Amino acid sequence: MTSETARDRQPPLDERLEELWAEAARDGRRLPGEPALAAALSSSRPAVREALIRLEERGYIHRRKGADTTVNTSLLDIPARFDRRVEESALIRAMGQTPQLDVLDVQRTRITLDEAEAYDLRPGTEVLRVHKRWTADGVPALLAHDSVPITGAVDPETIDPEQPMVDIAVTLAGARAEWEVVWPTATALDEADAAHASRPAGEPVLTLEVSGMSPTHGVCYWTTEHHLSGAFRYAMVRRADWR
Repeated sequence: MTSETARDRQPPLDERLEELWAEAARDGRRLPGEPALAAALSSSRPAVREALIRLEERGYIHRRKGADTTVNTSLLDIPARFDRRVEESALIRAMGQTPQLDVLDVQRTRITLDEAEAYDLRPGTEVLRVHKRWTADGVPALLAHDSVPITGAVDPETIDPEQPMVDIAVTLAGARAEWEVVWPTATALDEADAAHASRPAGEPVLTLEVSGMSPTHGVCYWTTEHHLSGAFRYAMVRRADWR
């Protein structure tokens, strides 16, 4: 194996930097400077500097010119972050539980007029709708109503509905979402979702209305996620930049 091949097989720089952050946070230490990090991560200083900027934006560290980089140890106690996209099964595993995905329903329909207006799509556009449920150690934890517009030539019948929604969108809509717009709200489970969740109808749940946006500002998918109460413990981390 060449050194180049070994380097290509390493986890992404951000992941390796987060591992060093976790070690420092558990030990109560500060992160070393850029030269030491670059050497430890077998990377260039500019690449490490950019990764540190991303780490600071996500609330892991705080840097000041001429001072050591301090780490935010409170993140060690956060099992799931509301402000970061994590694949649902990975999120459940991060909670220390065993995930299972069940595809409850798959339909090929046309978008409603409200959807056409909301997502700037042509009225009558076909859409693949997939209703999914994730369980954690056998207990329902999350329901999702995914919708992906069919704008390419691929037959939706050939799609594996268990794929992540972003991958289905690449196949059917021809674009990968680069960012998501997320609207959180509290809703009550209707009778159908309550039955799938083994919860009483009308129970309040955290609901996320999510739309995935492509680099050209087109909508790749939209989904309604019901995060069942008691299944997850979420937190959001933000900079306290008081002005």
